[in-house]
Amino acid sequence: MKALVKTAAGVGHLELADVPEPQARPGWVVLAVRYGGICGTDLHIAADRHPYYPPVVLGHEFVGAIEAVGDGVTGWSAGDRVVCEPHALFCGHCDQCRRGLVRLCTSKRAPGWGIDGAFAPYVAVPVALLHRVPDEVPDERAAGCEPAAVAARALNRVGIGPGDRVAVLGPGPIGILAALQASARGADRAVLIGRDVESGRMRTAAGLGLECATGIDGEVDVVVDTTGSNAAVTAGIAALRRAGKLVTVGVGDDTFAIPWRDTLFRSVDVKFSFSSGYDDWRGVLSLMRRGALPAERLTSVFDLADWERAFAAVADRRVSKALVRPR
Repeated sequence: MKALVKTAAGVGHLELADVPEPQARPGWVVLAVRYGGICGTDLHIAADRHPYYPPVVLGHEFVGAIEAVGDGVTGWSAGDRVVCEPHALFCGHCDQCRRGLVRLCTSKRAPGWGIDGAFAPYVAVPVALLHRVPDEVPDERAAGCEPAAVAARALNRVGIGPGDRVAVLGPGPIGILAALQASARGADRAVLIGRDVESGRMRTAAGLGLECATGIDGEVDVVVDTTGSNAAVTAGIAALRRAGKLVTVGVGDDTFAIPWRDTLFRSVDVKFSFSSGYDDWRGVLSLMRRGALPAERLTSVFDLADWERAFAAVADRRVSKALVRPR
């Protein structure tokens, strides 16, 4: 089968290559991939700025239907539509795994960088990480589950609730999906902050009913940073009320400064959020089923054979979210 492969270490080395079809080993299933989402991580792998183990098929955001089940798999059948948490090869017995934090297991090797991913007609994944896609959720919406779950984890880290005033920094897919979820959870106001309200991504967000602005107006209860920018985080901290909360999910520079005394004296909480967990995926699928998280309205679809144009569209921010269709 044809798959998008990072063939070797270094910048570039992406190739649409022939690879063997995966097999359903014990405890695993093989999925027929319907859509795979291009993430910033995929761009970082192409640029040699994220861990990976070449040769490896890219793609960790996906929706598919079960094609084959391995020995010992029960409760799942061919044809079931599913999405999958990206925590393959978690060990199951370390401290993190036993606490339910499989996303933090040091043995984890996610599809798309640690094991072969979903920019291919088929992908093999552990059955323990599957989530059933409700009938009411179309494939193109379900393809947004992984970034939506990353956003949900960030919100769960700070506990968004009714009446909260929320500012979300960054109008990328995770930022838009975070703002939508904050609104769905009852936030009194959820404002998406970007550099230009006329940009394509901000217009997409406004079309979804989100309030968009170029700066934070007044004090807020919660700031969700998706940029990883020192300047954005500093501005976010300054906008918090006393005992306010900031969570960042953005992949930023190796180090950056925090306005220490101001943050201390106002007793501000600053948290970091990485990846996602079972409850995050469960909540996202519930919102998608109820129509509160129409992730398909962010997407532009490309054939896998047209992957270079799709990657360029994401890198140039000409699309909010690009999906590749491997069939």
